[in-house]
Formats: sequence, structure tokens, C-alpha cells
Amino acid sequence: MTSIRKALLLFNPVSGAHLDARTATVRRVADVLRRGGMDVRVEATQARGSAGGQARQAIAHGCDAVIACGGDGTVFDVLQGVAQTEAVMGVIPLGTGNVLAHDLGLGNSPERAAAQLLHFAPRRISLGRITAAGRSRFFTVAAGVGVHAELLYRANARAKQRGGFLTYYSQGARLLFRHKFIPFPVEIITSEGRPMVTTALELVAMRVRSFGGPLRHWQPGSSLLRDDLRLVLLRSPSRSHLMRYALQALTGMAPYDELDSAEASEMGFLSAKSVICHPPEVRARMLRVQADGELLGPAPAEIAIVPSALTLLLPPKMAETPQQADGETVSRI
Repeated sequence: MTSIRKALLLFNPVSGAHLDARTATVRRVADVLRRGGMDVRVEATQARGSAGGQARQAIAHGCDAVIACGGDGTVFDVLQGVAQTEAVMGVIPLGTGNVLAHDLGLGNSPERAAAQLLHFAPRRISLGRITAAGRSRFFTVAAGVGVHAELLYRANARAKQRGGFLTYYSQGARLLFRHKFIPFPVEIITSEGRPMVTTALELVAMRVRSFGGPLRHWQPGSSLLRDDLRLVLLRSPSRSHLMRYALQALTGMAPYDELDSAEASEMGFLSAKSVICHPPEVRARMLRVQADGELLGPAPAEIAIVPSALTLLLPPKMAETPQQADGETVSRI
């Protein structure tokens, strides 16, 4: 059983529909954790972006753990208050997007996830950090610039509630055929410390093994246990290539060409310590920036890895896995 004794369970009371059912679910989650020996206090987030401050306050008052009960947006907000402290962070899936929870092997049932969490072990991991629009934020899933951030901008909260992930997929299909890709300059420091300068139409810096759902078979080699970022760079605006690659990603047949060995590749992959995405030379349209599904503002954006920045509750096998060095191949499971 977990060694955590005093924890704050933070949840977003206005995220998603059916508030009464949501609140009842959070209470049942807290009961599961209490039966496992935790002293749990339940607290609703006070406003958008308030969870980080609430988490910091709880840690200052003696909580040795903060558990984010919600989707990736709630996890992202809580993370800002727990990162670079000695407190432990846990995750309970209760949102539209639960990518981090999926990566940790947590089921869709919040109560079942709470029971799993009691057997998880704390481990120090690296975090991504993105600086954009004058602010720096940590992330656990992915960050980047381009069409995926534009997708998040168009799929507003009301549409998410109404259609869930179907909203993202329908918007993504439209953007695939209508979006005008704009090239932007990129400066990269690879995991080996080698500087690179290139141009991309889309860039994603991943930390999780996959995004789950229909894309669960697409695993380009990233992992929370790595001490680097796994960059995905789109380099060709060809619609036919994008459609072909999307189908390959859905079936697990997509190639992962390394950018340093395939400079002309339409889709390149690279392990890196940091990357800077500059605004496009022709600023006809805004180049949007996102992290863990949260819009942060326009480019420029700087993304870097921060070693040993968070203690996260991980499943036992994952917690016992040796740390993966920069550039080391990650097994795809």
C-alpha cells in the first residue's frame, strides 16, 4: 500500500456535464483512498488556473501528496503547483482527455483508478517545460506549435462537452484538408548536445508513450522515464502524405524516420534536450502554442527538459524500470 498519509484531492467542479454525478464520483474516490489509509481532504478548484496555487498552499500546510482528479487540463493546472517540490502527485481520470492516466495504465473508472493508485509507487521523473507568451509552464504529455494547437483553439469547451473526442477528430479532419501550413524556423539541441537548425510546418514535443484512444498504436519512442523530449516534426504540406501517415498511425504501421539520418523526410523524429520555435517569417496567420491541451499564446516558444522535476505515482513495474538515458531506444508496448 502507498506510504502517503495526508493528501489533497483536487477536482474541477465545472468541467464536463452532470455536476451532481461528478461530485458523487469524487466522494467515492476519496472513500477508496481513505480505506487505503490516506488522510484525504477533498477540495474543488476555485477558478480556472487556480489549482496550482491551491496545491502549493496544501503542500505548505503539510500535505505530502496532491491528487489531480480530472482530465489533462486539471492535471496540467495541478502540476504547476507540485513541480519542483518534494510532494507526490497522483492522477485520477475524470475528464474528456485522460492521456496521462492512460499512459500510467489507469482504467476509465475513477474508483478503480483510486484503488490502483494505492499500490503505485512514487518516482522522480523529468518534466517538459515550455515558455511562451512571457510565462513558463511544466507539462507531462506533450507541447508544441502548429495545426494541433489550432485544433484545440477551434474545439471549444462547449463542443468538447457535446462531442468529446469526436469533436477533435472531426475538426482534425477538416484542418487536414483546409489548414494552410506555414513554415517556421526551429533551433534544436539534440540529446547528444548537437545544435541543429531546420524548418518545420508542425512540431510536437512528446513525453508520454502514446496519446491513447485511436492513436494508441502510434508510439514514436517517448516516455516519462526518459530524460529528454521526443520531437515530431512535420516537414511536408502534402495532403496525401498526411492522410497516408494518419492511416499508418492508426494501425501501428507508421514509420519513425530519425531527422538526423533522414533530413529530407516528410515526417521526422528526433530526441532533444531543447527546442525553440520561432514565428514564421510571413506573419499572415498566428502560430498557436499549446501544452497538455492548454493554449498558451502565439509563437515564439521555447521547450526544454527539466531533470528530476516531479515525484509522480507510477505503477510498480514502471516505477522499478531503470531510468532511460538520453537517446536510448524505448521499447514500444
